[in-house]
Amino acid sequence: MLTVRRRLGGLHLVRYDHATLLTTSSPPAEEVHAAMALPVVVGVGRPKPSLAEADASYAEALHAAQVAARVPGLGRTVEWTRLGVYRMLTHVPRADLHPGLERLLADAQHLPLLETLETYLDLAGSAVATSRRLRLHRTSLYYRLQRVEELAQTDLKDGGERLSLHLSLKLARLSGRYRPRS
Repeated sequence: MLTVRRRLGGLHLVRYDHATLLTTSSPPAEEVHAAMALPVVVGVGRPKPSLAEADASYAEALHAAQVAARVPGLGRTVEWTRLGVYRMLTHVPRADLHPGLERLLADAQHLPLLETLETYLDLAGSAVATSRRLRLHRTSLYYRLQRVEELAQTDLKDGGERLSLHLSLKLARLSGRYRPRS
């Protein structure tokens, strides 16, 4: 089903699985959300100088919305230019994840360890910031990180290992294999 409507000062296309709003300027996010009856995520592509290039902006917006649906921490309205590492990772062909991370992902009981690891890596390896964010005593944090190292057979002091684990976590999140609780 394809419905075309004029709405919010632009062209509004509704399909069975998503809607597209093509405007000459950016409407406020509140107006876009108010126009939708169901809970939505909104992807925003870069403005293009001509209508002939609108398909590229559409592809970026769709990409941003797909990432936002998988990564709730990005918010409900996500601009393609603000996807950070996810902008690149979604173009990576199905990659092999870090072998140790595969082991942790295979068992649901390891979810708290994965969440701790992701927070730790997102906060540049700062134990203080990670403890605060997770409301976890530093001794408990160090214990969890030690368990990650043991179970994943890795060394978090190795920058290459940290990068591989971090990227693998983000890829696992995008593929739906890793769904943190928060």
